[in-house]
Amino acid sequence: MVAESAESRRRRRYESPARRERAERTRAHVITTAGRLFAERGYAGTSMRTIAVEAGVGLETVTQTGKKADLLLAAFRSGFAGDADAVDLTALIGDFPGRDDDIAAAITTATARLADGLRDSLGIWRAFTVAAAADETVAAARAELAALRRREIATWLETSENAGGLPSRDATSRARLADMIGLLTSHDAYDHLVTVCGWPHDDFATWTAAAILDRLGPP
Repeated sequence: MVAESAESRRRRRYESPARRERAERTRAHVITTAGRLFAERGYAGTSMRTIAVEAGVGLETVTQTGKKADLLLAAFRSGFAGDADAVDLTALIGDFPGRDDDIAAAITTATARLADGLRDSLGIWRAFTVAAAADETVAAARAELAALRRREIATWLETSENAGGLPSRDATSRARLADMIGLLTSHDAYDHLVTVCGWPHDDFATWTAAAILDRLGPP
């Protein structure tokens, strides 16, 4: 057996990070392409082969990135949170407000970020919603996202209450408030007010921040 030379070992160490970086770029490109196609053609109208052709990669590369439902979820997360692997989508809300924090400013800033995420992922969310009605895997992913978001909002509220930034509530009231905030910051609310009713994007963000602050109440 021929021993590996020092030069070969050095080259292998340098090439591995480069290969990983290329693989990550390719995955991100595939997910972005899939998201654009899902938004334009819908879930049913977008095949894995179409994604491969549009992305300029082989079909095997696309299938290695994930199943079709996985690509839809990753594309949604990327569009909404800017990260295809994001789990805590409500991290966009920001830090937990404490007793001395400016709650109004924090909520206004956070709501502007959320509104941008809603706008950027609205097309994929529509595809997600339609696909969930016909595909059990997509429906399960959508339900999991909704449950996760509800838990994260409730946790954000409880932590803020404990820090003295918000008035204390019992578990039931906190869960109801989390549901209200979830509705106010949902794709459905954005789609209705901006797309259907013609509200400017910034007006939606301003109104949503005011509505959330009204529900939160004084510290």
